[in-house]
Amino acid sequence: MKNWFAPLALLGLSGLGLLVASERGRNQLRDFVERVGRNGDPLGEFNDFLDGQLQAIQNTLDHLAEAIKEEEQEA
Repeated sequence: MKNWFAPLALLGLSGLGLLVASERGRNQLRDFVERVGRNGDPLGEFNDFLDGQLQAIQNTLDHLAEAIKEEEQEA
């Protein structure tokens, strides 16, 4: 993998250079940055969603643990 790092990095940088070289590429890049800025932090929103799901799972596990503990105490 080490042998491919430099060529891949060069390829990526040259691709960005070609994107910025044309007017159409600059417009698309500008539009992309504006969309990301306008929509806030999509990764942060996804992170909040995952936190909510993990909390729901934790609550369910807590309820199951309580039910099992109560059942063991009755037996």
